[in-house]
Amino acid sequence: MQRRGRQIQPTDLKRKAIGAVVAECRRAAGFSQERLSAECGFERTYISRVERGILNPTAIRIWAIADALKVPFHEMARNMESWVAMQRNPQRRN
Repeated sequence: MQRRGRQIQPTDLKRKAIGAVVAECRRAAGFSQERLSAECGFERTYISRVERGILNPTAIRIWAIADALKVPFHEMARNMESWVAMQRNPQRRN
C-alpha cells in the first residue's frame, strides 16, 4: 500500500479487481454502500474499503456481498479474473 496524502492507495491488482467488481455490481443493482452494508450486516466503511481495494475480504464475505446483490458468486469471480486480465493487457479491451 502507498499513502497519498491521507488516503491509502492499493497496489495489489487483485484487491483492486475485487473492489472494482463489487462497486460495479452494487451500482448495477441500484444499491448504495449503506444499503449493501445493511443487507450484508457489515459496516458501510467496510464496503467502502473493499471497493477502494484497501481490504482483502475473505471468500465468505465476498459471497455474502454477492448474495445481497443477487449476483452468483462464480459470476463475480469471473468478472474479477476478466478485470485483472484487462489491466495486464489493455489491448484486450477492444
